Amino acid sequence: MNKSIYSLVLSDSVVEAVDNMARNAGLSRSAMVNQLLAERVEYTTPEMRMKEILSAVQRSMTDGFFLTEQPTGSTLSAKTSLKYRYKPTVRYSVEIYSHAGRRAGELRVSFRTQNEQLIDDLTGFFRCWTALEQRFISSRISQDLTCTISSGRFTRTLNMPGSEISDDELGEAVADYMAMFDAAMKEYFAHLPDTQIAAMAAEDNYRSSLSKQRFII
Repeated sequence: MNKSIYSLVLSDSVVEAVDNMARNAGLSRSAMVNQLLAERVEYTTPEMRMKEILSAVQRSMTDGFFLTEQPTGSTLSAKTSLKYRYKPTVRYSVEIYSHAGRRAGELRVSFRTQNEQLIDDLTGFFRCWTALEQRFISSRISQDLTCTISSGRFTRTLNMPGSEISDDELGEAVADYMAMFDAAMKEYFAHLPDTQIAAMAAEDNYRSSLSKQRFII
């Protein structure tokens, strides 16, 4: 959405009230005015759309996920714990893209660890997950699968479904994907150190969860 500079004559008391609202919302004065005017004329800005989608993600998150902070801008952050010797924290970050297109956003999963064995096991699961997605959904999504695996980190671009979807439904789909990923990862780790059995357990969990998904993203 293009933005331009406009000159407005406003009373000081109105500007003061707007500034208070902006401060409480964590927005600039211009962003607050833009939001207020958009609401008044019933126009959905990209910022309003992102906020609605992230709110839907938050409402749809399953038990075990905990917000690390309230959603701000285009990002939501949450965490779960993994049963692995010392229960490392799994950190999830969801970014929603501002303009609706074929790409809905991005999911990032990360661990703060220097434990080489944990990093190796995580890499094993990330590769297992990527192989499952290539096998079961690569032909069912609107764009190519785009994943990145690094030391203790996994990034996946989230696609818009091929069918029409509301912002609430998209938020629900993102939360479902997070839950699906988290459940398969915990199933994989529950069957280590036998990586072959762990991969089979993750696949069983993945296929069961996939059959319940309303939207493939």
